[in-house]
Amino acid sequence: MMLYRTMMFQKYVYRTGRIISIKHLLCCFCFLTIAFLFSSCEQNLNIEIKTNDKRLLVDGAFTNDTVVHSIRLYCAGSLITGKPQTTVSGAKIYVTDGIETFDYIENKDTLGLYQTADNVGGKGGHNYTLSITNIDIDNDGKMDSYTANSLMPVPVKFDSMISYYGMNGDRIEGTIINNGYYTTFYNGPDYLYNYVIVNNKSFLTITDRLGNGELTRNELAYETKKVNNPGLNAKGSTYFAIVPKLRNVKNGDTICIVGLNFNQSQFEFLKIFDNNTNSNSQINNDNIYDQLKIPANLPTNIEPADKAAGYFFIYSVSKISKVFNE
Repeated sequence: MMLYRTMMFQKYVYRTGRIISIKHLLCCFCFLTIAFLFSSCEQNLNIEIKTNDKRLLVDGAFTNDTVVHSIRLYCAGSLITGKPQTTVSGAKIYVTDGIETFDYIENKDTLGLYQTADNVGGKGGHNYTLSITNIDIDNDGKMDSYTANSLMPVPVKFDSMISYYGMNGDRIEGTIINNGYYTTFYNGPDYLYNYVIVNNKSFLTITDRLGNGELTRNELAYETKKVNNPGLNAKGSTYFAIVPKLRNVKNGDTICIVGLNFNQSQFEFLKIFDNNTNSNSQINNDNIYDQLKIPANLPTNIEPADKAAGYFFIYSVSKISKVFNE
């Protein structure tokens, strides 16, 4: 009996062991099968996230004003990759109308800042081309070249200026009203963006921002009459206001009206830029692109456009001044 029980126990153990082994093998088989299925479904996907890390950001201008003209070059930053905006050094830059050529030399103390000699300027009615070379913006071992081209508008000519105490459009009394009368010429500007200088300190005459991309009263205020035939001109006038609460004006002060003569594409860029950056800065701000970390949504006149951002302004300047005496 003891032997029988022993044999029966051995058979039970043997059978149980076989059952456990089979269950173990089945579990292993299922695990391996699932692992195989998952591994067979895996695929290496190289998804390229498009950023602006490889774009040249240009911030510069050339005008008819006889001053030092500047260009700043950056490698655009990206909020996607976290790459910061960096300066671009070592570039070769010049502007030419085919008759005269003006070189922009990099400032030794401020890398990425390129400037002309002092007291140089362009001529209204001439077509100017910007050339930027000797930089490898995408680090592919090949030097890149960039260009921009634009007609410098013939500047409007201020013929006279009248200043007096009055009431502005918001019916605020005690405002200095300045009317500048000018003549616009063929190949003149599409828009005349105005501001006033009092005793060599600038004061923006329009307190509203440049515009939100729609047809606003500001755009109408800046728009100039167009002259379609060479040799002809048209009379125009523009309105300026200085509120004494912001800057007191007294007898003997010098008031200067400055007009920046822009073409259509330049003005459109300024409106879109202003609308996309929530910046109160205007065109005379030294750091116009401070908030522009990813500038892909803005137009540019720099070519090739798919590797560049920003804008190179080629515009003309008009001025008239007088000593205020009420």
